[in-house]
Amino acid sequence: MIKLIVSDVDGTLVKDGTLEINPEYMDVIKKLRKKEIYFAVCSGRQYSSESQLFAPVKDQIFFVSDGGTLIRTSEKILKIHTLPDEIWKNMARMVKTELPECDYFISGPDRCFAEDSKSKMFRWLRDSYGYDIHEVSDMMHLEGEQIMKIAVYHPERCEELCAPVFTPYWKDKINLAAAGKEWMDGTPLGADKRSAVAFLQEYLGILPEETCAFGDNINDIAMLKDSGFSYAVANAREEVRMAAKAVCPSYAEDGVLSVLKTLL
Repeated sequence: MIKLIVSDVDGTLVKDGTLEINPEYMDVIKKLRKKEIYFAVCSGRQYSSESQLFAPVKDQIFFVSDGGTLIRTSEKILKIHTLPDEIWKNMARMVKTELPECDYFISGPDRCFAEDSKSKMFRWLRDSYGYDIHEVSDMMHLEGEQIMKIAVYHPERCEELCAPVFTPYWKDKINLAAAGKEWMDGTPLGADKRSAVAFLQEYLGILPEETCAFGDNINDIAMLKDSGFSYAVANAREEVRMAAKAVCPSYAEDGVLSVLKTLL
């Protein structure tokens, strides 16, 4: 019997970078809770963006934000992972020197930071995702913040551009995960979606075989493999479809919603 449902957001529930979702999801989530089935959002998004997307049910669900670095309810933080300043600042320096075509931002539990408020990335995060993002003229001078994630951005081929130098240098020092064609997320070792789901399972007293997960991208694979029930949406990368135990229709067809309805 399924007791915990965990779902990615962008490319799985909705089109990447939007605050619009089929309102029927909210009705189904409410009905699932009445059946004592928990629902958790598990995304690379910032908590403020997730909570806006799921506003009608935000007090009834769990939030895993910034790729697994923050686990919380609407009322309190349950667990947080942070990067040492030395690590994220050295990563930022490498983006500037080795990846001139790319941009980046860093995330804290309540807000995130970038250096150019006029950039395409900044405006997309603020205006489409609904991020609480702040401009910092020189990130190297930022002190006293809990930084959980650094995300490298390119509008079309971030993974490809990171592959020659950035990824090989950092892959054993932090957790690196491609999150769509635009993003390469860097989080502390041990902080990813799989570990976040494991934390929720222990917190709630739920077994992996009682968990159902949904995803579409590389950073969802471990979470899908470790869940008793797992679905890749039809628009997922091939590696993700191979890792999941089943495939459901795409986000455009509300594939996850159709599966959730069967649990009612």
